[in-house]
Amino acid sequence: MRFLHSIVQPNTDLVASASITPFDLPVNPLSVLLLRFQVTNVDPAAILTYSAIDDVITQITGIRVLHKGEQIISGSLRDLMVLNAVYQHAFPGWAGLDNVNDAVRSLVFPLCLGKRMYDPQSCFPPTSRGNLRFEMDAGADGAGYDDINFSLEAVELIEAKPTQYLKYVRQARDSVIGQFDAPLPIGNPLLGILLFDTGLAGSSDEVLSWGTVKLLKDNVEQYYPLSDFETLAGMLKTQIGSSLALSAGHQHLSSEGGGAELISDDMEQRVSQGDRGYAYLDFDPLRDGSYKLETKGAADIKLRGQGDEATAIRYYPLEEVPVTG
Repeated sequence: MRFLHSIVQPNTDLVASASITPFDLPVNPLSVLLLRFQVTNVDPAAILTYSAIDDVITQITGIRVLHKGEQIISGSLRDLMVLNAVYQHAFPGWAGLDNVNDAVRSLVFPLCLGKRMYDPQSCFPPTSRGNLRFEMDAGADGAGYDDINFSLEAVELIEAKPTQYLKYVRQARDSVIGQFDAPLPIGNPLLGILLFDTGLAGSSDEVLSWGTVKLLKDNVEQYYPLSDFETLAGMLKTQIGSSLALSAGHQHLSSEGGGAELISDDMEQRVSQGDRGYAYLDFDPLRDGSYKLETKGAADIKLRGQGDEATAIRYYPLEEVPVTG
C-alpha cells in the first residue's frame, strides 16, 4: 500500500467576504483533505490566542466538496470541524501560535472522506479530472489578525479499492418552535447525525428549539425514542476529548466571584465554548457498522424535535455511500 500526501492548492491569500475560485481535487482514491489557514497577528495584547483562532473558524462560512455537481461535504468550518472530531477523531492542529504582533499563526483542519484517515476500504473512489472540486466562502476578517492565507493538501491512497465513502451535507431550518419534523435522506445507511441549536450555543437560559429529540422510521420510534437535547450535547463532549481549536473561546471559571470570568488558581476549570450548541446521535458507537441505521426501502425517516423557543437549527446526516461499479 502507498499513499501520496501532497499540495493541491499552495498558500494563497484569502479575500475577506468573498468566495475562492473553485479548483479541482486529485483523481486517485482520496482519504482526507487538510485545510490550513495562516494568519498574521494584529494587537495580540488585546485579542489573545483563543479568540483569534475562534475568529478564523467563524470566518469560513462555507466549504463544499462536489462530485459532478453533487455535494459530498458541505457546511461551515465550525460544523465540519466538530463532525470530523466526533466521528473520525480527526482533530484540528496547529504549527505556530506566538502571541506577538505580526507573528504568523498556522492552523490545520482535516476533512475526512472516509470513516478514518488512511483507510483503504473507506475513502472517495478514483474519478476523472474535473469531476471532484473544492469550493469555499469566507466572511469578514477577525479582529485578531490583519491577513489570512489558506492552502489545501490531500492524502491519496494509490492502490485503494474502497467499498464506501462518507457524505455529510448541511440541512437547516431558520426558526422553529414547538413540535417539528426534520427529514433525513433515504437510501444510504446513516452512521450518525450532528445537531446544532442556536439557543444552546448563544444563551445561558434553557432556550432550545430541538428540546427533546426522537427518531422515526416509517412512524416507528427507532434508536432514540425520546432523548433530551442537552443530554445528547453532554455526550458529544465525552467523545471529542481535548483540542486547542475546539476549545477556542474558552473561559476560565473560578469559585471566587460566583463563576465570573476570572483567571484564578482557585478551582480553575476550562470550559469549551467553540463547540457549544452541538449534539450527536450516534448510530455507529463501535465504529464497525454493526449498529448503523439502514434506510433503504423506508418510506419516511425523520427527526422530531420539540422545543419551546424559536431559534435556528442545523443538522448533518452522516451517510455511508456504497461504491458501485
